[in-house]
Amino acid sequence: MSHLVYIKKEVPNNKKLELFDVGRIIEINDDSMKVEFLRIDLIIVLSKEFIDTINISNTGDRFEYKVCDRCFKYLKTETLYENNRLKKGDVITKRPSCRDCRKIKNGKNVSTEDRKKWELLKPKIGEIFICPICRKKSIGGISKHVLDHNHSTGEVRGYLCESCNTGIGRFDDDSLIIKNAIDWIGN
Repeated sequence: MSHLVYIKKEVPNNKKLELFDVGRIIEINDDSMKVEFLRIDLIIVLSKEFIDTINISNTGDRFEYKVCDRCFKYLKTETLYENNRLKKGDVITKRPSCRDCRKIKNGKNVSTEDRKKWELLKPKIGEIFICPICRKKSIGGISKHVLDHNHSTGEVRGYLCESCNTGIGRFDDDSLIIKNAIDWIGN
């Protein structure tokens, strides 16, 4: 039996739960379940009529539904997730976050004016670039250099190597998460 469920129909008189919210079963009774809902971080007892189980092995890019890694909703893969990249064998992978969550994660873009200004400062082909974070040397035109910006304000911070820019993005530009990572590797 699956340990995960989702809200399949609106729950009356409950302003916290939303359709498709995913939760982990804590306890099963004859006509109800105690469920820990991940998006709202609450344990709620619900009638079984409002929930359905998820077979997690049948979710993801090659299935009709997948669970968003941010809002923890059970959503249609094809329409509610953006394509990410092609894998070996021309298999399309989808982003792990739904379209709505991606908008929040992506945040504010760099203005066209700032982008034009910074394009003039981009490392030129053949030019040596030293990443201000990892201090790794690279060569313009061989390695990828990425214009990093604050996703809340759109303000440009400067160029980074692609690895450091990806790392910052994976940590959601959150200094507390980065500090936690420092503490983790320091132990």
